[in-house]
Amino acid sequence: MTILKQASRRARFDEERYNDVFLAADYPECRRLLGELSDAARAAVLTAKVDFREQRYVEMIQPLAGLKPKDPQLAIERDILLGAAYGHTSDYTTARLRLDRALEKAQTGSELHADALFYKALVAWLEHKHRESEAIASTLTSNASLNNRARAHVLLSWIAVRRRDVERQVHDLVIALDLLGGTEKPDEYYRAKALRTLALLSRELPLPEEAQRVREIYATVKWAPGTLLERFQTVRYLGWIDALQGNELAAFRAFRTASALAPSEHWRVLSLTDRAYLARNTGERTFAHDVLHEAHELAQNLSWHETHREERSSLLVLAELFATADPGLSQKYLAQFRSLNTSVMLGISYDDDPRTRAFVACSSGKALLELGERKEAIVMLSEAREIFDAFHYGWRTALCSLALHKASGEGSWLLDARRQVAPWPQSWVAREIAATGDIGLEARLSKAQRGVLDLLLEGMSNVDIAKALGRSPYTVRNHIAQLFRTYGVSNRTQLAGLFRTHKRA
Repeated sequence: MTILKQASRRARFDEERYNDVFLAADYPECRRLLGELSDAARAAVLTAKVDFREQRYVEMIQPLAGLKPKDPQLAIERDILLGAAYGHTSDYTTARLRLDRALEKAQTGSELHADALFYKALVAWLEHKHRESEAIASTLTSNASLNNRARAHVLLSWIAVRRRDVERQVHDLVIALDLLGGTEKPDEYYRAKALRTLALLSRELPLPEEAQRVREIYATVKWAPGTLLERFQTVRYLGWIDALQGNELAAFRAFRTASALAPSEHWRVLSLTDRAYLARNTGERTFAHDVLHEAHELAQNLSWHETHREERSSLLVLAELFATADPGLSQKYLAQFRSLNTSVMLGISYDDDPRTRAFVACSSGKALLELGERKEAIVMLSEAREIFDAFHYGWRTALCSLALHKASGEGSWLLDARRQVAPWPQSWVAREIAATGDIGLEARLSKAQRGVLDLLLEGMSNVDIAKALGRSPYTVRNHIAQLFRTYGVSNRTQLAGLFRTHKRA
């Protein structure tokens, strides 16, 4: 190639345009623009930036490791990217060496210095060194760049979830989204991740203000190919939020949209099982049957061993949905899921996150219950219920308690389900609990306990109840303590509220 042609190619590359497209998460366009860059070293580093965002950690290491840029700034940028990539391949020693070298050479306060700090904090997080990660990330929360401050808060939210501090996690995600909304050129990669995670939390917890915030931000984001998965997941989660609010029509619309956005056929199966599951639980049996079989036809022609995230949960949902219609297929899907090397990984989870066990145990337990494996089902559902309750995932706890009631016949589980689902009174879960039949609040009480309960609900004191029944206050106190244990409450107010709820239902 002649010198004139090389100069012409260099003139065509617009690095400012590349940076804008990179922040917009349009990675195919980034690669197209890089085809116009004649500087091989610069092209390698900028390509590695895209590779990192697309999680191609192994692929980017070899080209960068052999690269020796003459430009000192480019060498720093190479070390930062290598450090970040080595961290994601669990080579933490090499990762820290590269990042420390970059920090020594980068000018304090520069963008490269901020990058090196962020990725050092990220590597510390990957190593589960949360205090170190938090200390480093906190220094970036006052950085001049809103994008740098936002991604620091995203990382702090990841630390919070490892500590099971959901309130802090939500707090940091909201701050990150506020910061990204305040800059003309937001880093859409981190905005998509923060938005997806806040949507997921708003699905699991009663967070109506945050859910509305997600809807508003979602409508303003200019989605690009690099955030397709996050867009798909956000739409799914918003659909489930609609369903839990009793707006099934909006939920079905969201699931149809998600199906069209699915980044792979595996994810499309998941969106189809969403529709089938909701349709079955809202009485749309014919529609549920048709969509379920569409999902089955697609799922059976896919290899699931190449997947490793939430899309795998569709196998469990298929097992649960087929348990009554086709037990053989249900058992097949359970066995297929168990054959995978790793379990479901959720968008907000970490390697040993108990929530991943809970999601698996809940769906598996409900399927096994329908398949007649009652003892194993009770073990799995009990484990799932305990974990969901620890994370205050109320409606999921309610589903487990409802299934445990069906498995054991114990009225206390139904009482627990009713209490747990209270923040979602319009949901299909609440309707299913109410439709289960008379909750049998008094079914297991002795005649003496019933008498105490009736007077307690009238607002009488222990002394007055004792006089009315001709019993000692000590005996009445013991009966009331047993009532609290039976119904899983800790005071008179909760017990009275439980019976008021029952009468309304």
